[in-house]
Amino acid sequence: MVSWIIANWAQVAETLAAVVGVASLIVKMTPTLKDDNFLLPIIKFIGKFIALDKYGPAAVNRPN
Repeated sequence: MVSWIIANWAQVAETLAAVVGVASLIVKMTPTLKDDNFLLPIIKFIGKFIALDKYGPAAVNRPN
C-alpha cells in the first residue's frame, strides 16, 4: 500500500486537494457555522503545508 501511494503521489495529492476544495465550497454555501468549524483545522493544516514553499517557483534557478 505504501509503495502504491509513493508511486501515485501526484494523483493522491490532487484527489485530496479536490476533496478539500469541494468541501470548502459546500461549507461556504451553507448558512451555519457548525460545518465551518469542522473544516477549519483541515484548511489551516493544508495552508501550512502549502506555505512551506515560501519562496515559490520564482526562486528556482532556471537556465535561460
